[in-house]
Amino acid sequence: MIIVLLAISALLALIGIFVLTDAGQLLRIGKTFVVAYFRFHIWIMALSIVLFLVALLLNIQQGVLQPWMMVVFGVCLAGCFLVTKYLAPYVMFRAKQHDAVYKSVPDAVANDYLQPEDTVYVIEYNGVTKAFPQKYLWVSHIFGGDYGGDEVVLTYCVLTNLPVPFVNELEGKPMNLKVLAQTNNNLLLWDTSSGEIIQQITNTCELSRRKLEPLPVLEMTWKAYQDLFPDGEVLYNPFTNPIERLLSKLMPLDDAHSGERWMFKTVALDDARLPSKEKVIGIKDGADAVAYTKDYLRKNGVVNTRVGSKSIVIAHIPEHDLFVGFDRMNEGEEIEVTDVDVFGNTGEHGTLKRAFIYNGPMWAVWRHYNPDTQLFQLPKV
Repeated sequence: MIIVLLAISALLALIGIFVLTDAGQLLRIGKTFVVAYFRFHIWIMALSIVLFLVALLLNIQQGVLQPWMMVVFGVCLAGCFLVTKYLAPYVMFRAKQHDAVYKSVPDAVANDYLQPEDTVYVIEYNGVTKAFPQKYLWVSHIFGGDYGGDEVVLTYCVLTNLPVPFVNELEGKPMNLKVLAQTNNNLLLWDTSSGEIIQQITNTCELSRRKLEPLPVLEMTWKAYQDLFPDGEVLYNPFTNPIERLLSKLMPLDDAHSGERWMFKTVALDDARLPSKEKVIGIKDGADAVAYTKDYLRKNGVVNTRVGSKSIVIAHIPEHDLFVGFDRMNEGEEIEVTDVDVFGNTGEHGTLKRAFIYNGPMWAVWRHYNPDTQLFQLPKV
């Protein structure tokens, strides 16, 4: 009886390690199970502890196992709980929502912080502009900053290659976001304030089904950012602590974004229209989704489109090889845009408002979450 109780207790404790760490994705554990486990993980842990305590009392009476064995089991049990609850959000992938550091462009240049060709993601909101270097985002995943009195949080999933920023508000209350897990190569975020779980690529709260409204984000080189936003700021987040350095060596960014080998084979790789890791530009509205290859947009320059209820124009800015989306609704009317710059200036329609586009998700992940997506690409030669 004692052995059975301990076995069940251990099983309940070990489930969390597989569900809420990347080990579970090696076993292809689905999002539904991950979310369900997290909702009830406190009760599952409590049951595991109760079973252990019952086994401990029985062992004191019957002396089946040596006392040191029970001590070791108890320590291992506690270790499982600590790994399940704290390893990802508080140790390996500690968010920097409240303590991110930013420097001016001249200060960053003086420190040789970035190379001209390094990729940065840019958020321009409330008259404030900040850049986020891709190569320094993927460990913490979550970064906050003040934008004219509003807190904006940038989330970045390295497995999707997707930046998604939000104003930090859920039902009128600020969120305190942590990395919970990843399923199907995309982040699950945990708001410790409300207990909500948020799927990054869908912007959806898994428990309440509320939708978050993402802010527009640009992708460009560090050199382009210096040219376009010389008065902006840049996230200063060099990998200095041992965990960051270890993770960057174990999981190089280039390996995640190139080739056809996937660390976690939890997305379908059978769509041969594009290489599975090709980065696309996407637009989504409800069940409607469209993806464009970057070469297609480069060739066409300006693409006017409608996806669901969203009327969007995507422009390629050749001087800096970047892609930007704008709302085509102008004073209640849908307009046809033929020429627009990165700031939204047009000769005929005034200044357009930027729109959120999915900037650079890898094709296989985009298609997994949008299985009926349209794809626009150049004809194959």
